[in-house]
Amino acid sequence: MEDFQVIQRRKIHQDIAGQIRDLIRDGVLKPGDRLPSERELAERFQVGRGSLREAMRSLELQGMVISRPGSGTYVSTESLEPLASIIVSTLTGANRDLEGIFEVRHLLEPHIASLSAERSTSEDCDRMQEAIEDQERQIADGGTGVEGDTSFHFALAQGTHNPVLVKVISTMSDILAQSRDHAMQSPGRPQRSLASHRQILHMVSTGNSEGARTAMEHHITEVEPAYILGGSAEELASSVSD
Repeated sequence: MEDFQVIQRRKIHQDIAGQIRDLIRDGVLKPGDRLPSERELAERFQVGRGSLREAMRSLELQGMVISRPGSGTYVSTESLEPLASIIVSTLTGANRDLEGIFEVRHLLEPHIASLSAERSTSEDCDRMQEAIEDQERQIADGGTGVEGDTSFHFALAQGTHNPVLVKVISTMSDILAQSRDHAMQSPGRPQRSLASHRQILHMVSTGNSEGARTAMEHHITEVEPAYILGGSAEELASSVSD
């Protein structure tokens, strides 16, 4: 009976985003089309405006719609969904190569930290701080802090305001979360991760792009679970520098 999978409870905003995404993919909504107003969409879906706004944010992060203050929300004329879908389908395929994913993270995340330092708003930094505080609470309660860890990396990617990067990092974080939870149980590992995240956020919030890049390189090389590559932190650092 191992073929049965746990049923995941969907949220209202996911259903709203799914319907609009299908309309775009089916050509009912075309690039450049203006979506109905927030009030009209809420009435058509019979949902609250909070769920609708969350759905719009999700679609905007995917590059499928663009919000123009004072004008409305439009179907993007330069949708990033095809590219993001290719990347995500590769990462979530049957053969999940954790070593390969880790190498991609090492290539991407220092640059993401650097971009985030250049582009993050105060709201972006607040989300990162909230993720760190969640991680700290989880550790204080005897947990590994993996949920807060994952949320921090996602919030950092959001700070780039690049929807493709957000989607890729989100997918990789989801895949690595299960492995990271085991590694987090090693003595001192959660605390090192927390301290490293604080250093990254400090660099991002002060606009120090090079400092953010260096802090993330240290985080991935020295703090992230080296066992993914089947070696120690020292071996991992050596392999990355080669």
